[in-house]
Amino acid sequence: MKLYSAELSPFAARPRVAIYAKNLPVEILTHPADLKSAEYLAINPMGKLPALVLDDGTVIPESDTIVEYLADAYPEARLRPAKPADIARGWLIARVAELYVMASGGALFGQMNPATRDAAVVDDAFVKLESGLEHLNVFMTDDTYAVGDSLTTADCALVPMLMFVGVFGMVFRKGDLLAKHTKVAAYWSRVQTDPGAAKVLAEMQAALAARRAG
Repeated sequence: MKLYSAELSPFAARPRVAIYAKNLPVEILTHPADLKSAEYLAINPMGKLPALVLDDGTVIPESDTIVEYLADAYPEARLRPAKPADIARGWLIARVAELYVMASGGALFGQMNPATRDAAVVDDAFVKLESGLEHLNVFMTDDTYAVGDSLTTADCALVPMLMFVGVFGMVFRKGDLLAKHTKVAAYWSRVQTDPGAAKVLAEMQAALAARRAG
């Protein structure tokens, strides 16, 4: 299998967390320079990343769908917890992270340049982001990982998204946005020691540094 990916994208990073942490047999490919090129649209008509190409040529787009496929294709990797209630909590945590944390912060990507920044847009985004982190904190526990004692699909969602929460805090001079969300902050400190998560974070940070330098 092959994954078309981009190192900085939090969505493309999501399946890479699973692949690295569980040593799954998936080749990571650099995406074409133009995602709307005929070459790439023939692979993924949506023209977005990531896209997983199976051995038979079937293409699976969308980060959450790819991770769920990997969980089904490699059950021995334990990308899902064993108990139904824990599986549901993992889905909930991932959904809250995506819909209430990352989506709220999405508006900030277009506000990185101080020269063109709209203060009202920034303020509104941070209010929503703070609310999302509050929701996420409610559902986190003291488990080693998001759910239980091993990395699951929930961590795949959280790791890249929380990395960008840190970026937002730094770029907009808001400090540590996780500090008052104690369960999320404790989780973030723990999960960065996982080799798979650490590898993805290193790739993302290197790509971010390169973009700034450029």
